[in-house]
Amino acid sequence: MDQSVLVSALVFLLVAQAILIATRASSASAKDRVAQRLSSYTVPLWESQIERSISVLRRRRYSRFPILDQFLARVDLGDSLALQLQQGGLPLRAGEFLFLQLVVATVGGLMGALAGWEALGGPVAALAGAVLGFFVPPVWLRYRIAQRRNAFEQGLPEALDRVTGALRAGYGLEYGMDLVAREGAPPCSEEFGQILQELSLGGDLEEALARLIMRVNSEDARLLATAVAVQRRTGGNLVEVLGQMGQMLRERERLRRDVQVLTTAPRVSGYVVALLPLLTVLVMYFTSRYYIDTLLSEPVGRLAAGVGAGLVLVGLYLNHRIAQVDL
Repeated sequence: MDQSVLVSALVFLLVAQAILIATRASSASAKDRVAQRLSSYTVPLWESQIERSISVLRRRRYSRFPILDQFLARVDLGDSLALQLQQGGLPLRAGEFLFLQLVVATVGGLMGALAGWEALGGPVAALAGAVLGFFVPPVWLRYRIAQRRNAFEQGLPEALDRVTGALRAGYGLEYGMDLVAREGAPPCSEEFGQILQELSLGGDLEEALARLIMRVNSEDARLLATAVAVQRRTGGNLVEVLGQMGQMLRERERLRRDVQVLTTAPRVSGYVVALLPLLTVLVMYFTSRYYIDTLLSEPVGRLAAGVGAGLVLVGLYLNHRIAQVDL
């Protein structure tokens, strides 16, 4: 296949995607706007794992594109992806995120075709760039979910202190949550505001905390939900329970940081070992260009380079799993 033909096809695909985004964004119907406004007072990106009667929306829409919306409604992909988007705090639908993956994959294929046509030979470079671009958004989404969960766990003790202070002052639990939602830092303020909205609509506190666990997927959130549920069913001093939980969560956070410091050396050594092949190839590219050209031009060399890259990724994953300690 000629390079100009492939590049032209990829550019045409990018232009078509841009036109499709512009036309769908400009033709948003009044029904979509009403559904978007209603979603701010309900569970915005999650619906399947709790009773359908909780949401005031008739049916969950995963995309503004009808064909993609029907496809995601049939397969068990839209709900899980929508939940991950909510855990990451992204105001996107599942179909919009999938369309974003296709756009990034197209850009990656175009860059691969332009940069690696001679090195990798033909459409292989475009295919490799497209595959790499397709998997970049999910990896970034997982990173964002982890960062948001860590931020929630770090801010939860302070949020519990605000709720405990409101209870000691004679106010109710809802006032304490409203205080966190108004004066706290995200994502704790966002999550407590979501719980407060559900309680304002007549929802149950235990169900709201169960949905909090699904949105955050944090062990600290599970401890909070369990403690509140046990206190409501068996009785007891909620102020004392929340106060002790705040102290316990601070100790858990201190222990996490100590473990992270202790595992710094293995993690950094794994990154250094993984970078050594890349640095070797980069140095040889400028000092011994002949060997790099031979490696990328011969089929056996390409196979060896691919196997080596795969082994480096496997080593990074194993190093990450070994250095990771679940608390």
